[in-house]
Amino acid sequence: MNYKEIKPKLKKAYPVVYDKNRILVGGFGKNIEYADPTGSVYFVFKLLTGKYTIKQITRKTINQYSQYTEKDVFDLINDLNSERIIEDANISGTNVLSKYELERYHRNINFFSSFIDLKKNKYRIQRKISDTTVGIIGLGGLGSHIVYDLAALGIGHIKAIEFDKLDLTNLNRQILYNYEDVGKSKGHLAKKRIHDFNPKVKFDLFEKKVTSAKDITDCFNDVDFIILVADRPKYYMAHWANESAVTLNVPMFVAGLEAQRAMYYTIIPHKTGCVECWRQSVRENDHISDEVLQEKERMNLLGDNTAIVPLVSAVTGLIMSEILRYISGIGSLQAAGNLIAIDFLTMNTKIIETWKRNPNCAVCGGH
Repeated sequence: MNYKEIKPKLKKAYPVVYDKNRILVGGFGKNIEYADPTGSVYFVFKLLTGKYTIKQITRKTINQYSQYTEKDVFDLINDLNSERIIEDANISGTNVLSKYELERYHRNINFFSSFIDLKKNKYRIQRKISDTTVGIIGLGGLGSHIVYDLAALGIGHIKAIEFDKLDLTNLNRQILYNYEDVGKSKGHLAKKRIHDFNPKVKFDLFEKKVTSAKDITDCFNDVDFIILVADRPKYYMAHWANESAVTLNVPMFVAGLEAQRAMYYTIIPHKTGCVECWRQSVRENDHISDEVLQEKERMNLLGDNTAIVPLVSAVTGLIMSEILRYISGIGSLQAAGNLIAIDFLTMNTKIIETWKRNPNCAVCGGH
């Protein structure tokens, strides 16, 4: 569409205060001020209802305030657009989403609206989410939170690998399940719960123990990305999932807990280093950590599965935000090639490890 034929309107999320000789627009974390000694800015703002095109707004403003030019009006509208204050009223979601989707995901769509400019369609972001297929390994502490979030977000298809049964000790953090579910299959419980919560989400369960990368690849051969939130068998699972992600050429989002902290990272095959690139980097640059890790593997130290729900909630929120940035294209990935840790005592996050592609990597080949 011709830019001049766009019908801009103010987004509802931004409060506008009309003060003497100025206009204040409340943003997210900042207020934007427009000087208005002549009242012309106020005049333009009152036309930003979605009824008039940019061409019509320009003509009306110039007729009312002859001292201003077409460029002056365009500059103001372009500034409002760059600040994401206005959107195009011509854009409708009825040809992109169903009536059910428009109502159910209304708050999602409003959120996306805060990031888009006049040329982008907020409804297509939700459409992309609904068309996404996710593979998740593990429906325990982190996985039980994440599948709920995926379903709430509107992910169209979830494929999950989980073989375990619910134990009473799981209920301090695994919010998908109830007390009367103890002893039952987590996978079947999760499938029913997600269906009850959002019946439009397709949920495929693979109730099996992973013993190789092939197991994962066979289950997830058509997914758009993999979420790894299972760590057993320890020292193997991340390598198997990594190999599968590289084989399928799909991103992998990983999160886990380590006593007093939670951690997450993102792998984008052939763009970031993979897990094996990371391990090789440790071997070459951090001999002490490499020796400690080798000793843990030799002794098969599993730990006591220390987990507390605030850290679970925190890290699943962060990894879901990373996933949404990837799907929507809003913002940039924060954990790509970075291990980010959350400290329970402060809830601060920081990058604690980083790695690059290894050109000699046996898994991804570094390219």
